[in-house]
Amino acid sequence: MVAKATDVSRLALLPSEPIRPKMAGIGIRYLEMARRLPRPGLDVVLVTAGDPAEVPSDLPVADVRRFERGALAALLDDCDAVVGQGQLMNDLLIEVPSLPTMVDLYDPWLVENLSYVDTLGLDPYRNDHATWVLQMSRGDFFLCSCEEQRQFYIGFLAALGRVNPYRVADDPDLSGLIDVVPFGISTELSAHEPVLPPVEDGVRRLLFGGLYDWYDPWPVLDALETLDRPDWHLLLIRNPNPGSTPQRLFDQVESWCRQRGWWQERVKVLDWLPAARRWDLLRDVDLVVSTHLPSVETHLSLRTRFLDALAAECPVIATEGGGMSRLLREHDAGWLVPPGDPAAVATALTEILKGEAGVVQRRATHGRELLEAFTWPRVLEPVVRFATQPRRDPTKEDFAFRATTHSPPDSLRFRAKRWLRRQLGRNAS
Repeated sequence: MVAKATDVSRLALLPSEPIRPKMAGIGIRYLEMARRLPRPGLDVVLVTAGDPAEVPSDLPVADVRRFERGALAALLDDCDAVVGQGQLMNDLLIEVPSLPTMVDLYDPWLVENLSYVDTLGLDPYRNDHATWVLQMSRGDFFLCSCEEQRQFYIGFLAALGRVNPYRVADDPDLSGLIDVVPFGISTELSAHEPVLPPVEDGVRRLLFGGLYDWYDPWPVLDALETLDRPDWHLLLIRNPNPGSTPQRLFDQVESWCRQRGWWQERVKVLDWLPAARRWDLLRDVDLVVSTHLPSVETHLSLRTRFLDALAAECPVIATEGGGMSRLLREHDAGWLVPPGDPAAVATALTEILKGEAGVVQRRATHGRELLEAFTWPRVLEPVVRFATQPRRDPTKEDFAFRATTHSPPDSLRFRAKRWLRRQLGRNAS
């Protein structure tokens, strides 16, 4: 342990994703927190679930510790507060209940995992719901990504007794209980070093990115088929954890493309890049297009791929609905299409790639106006306020409770499929 100066608050960062070169959004979020939070004068401890040797050496955090279940009280005994996310926060709240805690609900994984019930059964729901009940009944301050999420989580918190007469009397708008801390954006990007090879004149690259089961790539594929532009290539990014993240939609898209001779021709798949190179990829492509169907996940999502694209002055096409599309519309910073509308996608693609009037203005001017609200120092202000004056919510002891999670057993059909998969796995080994 490192001795702590008595006049400086020490904040522990505890993300569920290990901090290493190749990370998804949560890992990048906490890597950036580790970069930014020392600047306001906080003493930051980064706790990683992976190998501390994989943490980038240029971080201004001198104290990197390895997560160890069952030893968190000793590991964090010199910290004044903690901010963390995901399943590891269960261990923290159980092992160190006296530590003032910020629970980061940026990623509504319970809602996302509803898409996987046919593949994974009901166990993820049971685990996720019980996790939310524990964390929202015991945390002291909560972070979310957008106002849509905030209203959703306030309902969950109210059901657990966290929105109560004492809380509201001292905090009428509940900003001391839950506040918006979206994904931040870097205002100065490093010099562009291409990650993709050069292309012939006329070739255009359209980046969809990671393909999860709650996305809807079919309007994009249908639009490309209608437009019949073989020189317009759609890029997907392969998930680095296919064993834990079902790839049903990815497999369906691959099958559809192979039937048309598009796979690795008009539709290309890239491997996951180191987080630091995502800006280079965004400057290698001509636009980002990620479409989805109306759903609870859509409404609650703030797509970080769009924020990154705007920072790189890369045009974006998004489906209407949800926090991200609201921001794009308010600032006229992107192209919005109705759900499931290939014709609208085709129109937006054509307008952007032909460079018609207004494209440059939306890229450079309107997008920049939106991003001013998403600089890291600005979005992290609620975290800094809590960390410099850590507190436990006194009302939770009087009102909060942990509801029981209920769900029916998995269907007979699912259990039979699971048994068959296990048998085939044993036979293969």
